[in-house]
Amino acid sequence: METIVYEKRNNLADDGLACEALNDSSQLLQDTITIDSQIELKVCGELPAMKVLNSATDFMEEKMASFLARQYEGFRLPAQRVMEGVLNYDGTKNYNPALEQLKSIHQDKVRSIIERNTNAHRNNKFLFSVEPGFEIIIPPYDCEWTNSFASFSNTNKVSGSISSSPPDNEYGASGVGVFLSPTTNLSAKFNAHCPVSYSWSNFVNEGGGYAASQGGLGLSLYNATCGTLVADDQAILWNQSGRPSELEISGGSDDLYLQNTSIGQRYFEMKAGHTYLVWLWCWVFADSGPNAAAYASIDCKVPFMILDSSTGR
Repeated sequence: METIVYEKRNNLADDGLACEALNDSSQLLQDTITIDSQIELKVCGELPAMKVLNSATDFMEEKMASFLARQYEGFRLPAQRVMEGVLNYDGTKNYNPALEQLKSIHQDKVRSIIERNTNAHRNNKFLFSVEPGFEIIIPPYDCEWTNSFASFSNTNKVSGSISSSPPDNEYGASGVGVFLSPTTNLSAKFNAHCPVSYSWSNFVNEGGGYAASQGGLGLSLYNATCGTLVADDQAILWNQSGRPSELEISGGSDDLYLQNTSIGQRYFEMKAGHTYLVWLWCWVFADSGPNAAAYASIDCKVPFMILDSSTGR
């Protein structure tokens, strides 16, 4: 088979996509294209556009997986301290009909909260004053992710929905992402219309024990051209991580919106010709010991996102 080698196709500096991170020779790829059974074409050059996008998505998924695992271990540490002080603690959880009934009650509560939020959202009306630099992004979004199907996390980039409800003593997360490529340097405010419904239920049976839950939203910005994480923010919506003073405690909300949280009006500095991945996600932690149970759920709808560079910071 004849092999033809074609060296560097384009220099990214010529088309405005130059970046110090891509000047490293380790970023160069060699593609092999078989023209027919007798000719093989090897192409050497910078990262093709599609590989840049795939690399950004892979980075964000790996980052989320490692972040969640690390944070969940830290979240569980108080449980270990509490459990060490429980009499007759054997480290195992046995089937308890009362705890299973609590799970059913929790799920009914979640469905009710989501239904109320959905009905309210259908009646929303929006009025925008659209200026140059004001962009509305609607589904389908570019990418979607969940940490595990076993955690009952769901995401749909076509409808713009993300949710998670770990089964028991587990964590779950899901997210959607969009790619942005500005033609000029800009300071833009990112926002998303995102109604949030969440609910948690912690139960400690007679005799004492431990049950805890936590959940929140996250917003990350990744420069796919340079391979750098520009921003990575989280907003904790609830954090019940101590021994409850009552047998059962619970809470929830169906009137919260991303734009009302600490990460809901985020400014980003973007460079012309660079490609960015904006990643919006939610997470839930639940943990409990023997004689207790913790359940938590979060559900978010993202019917549209907004990128506003009309006014600047």
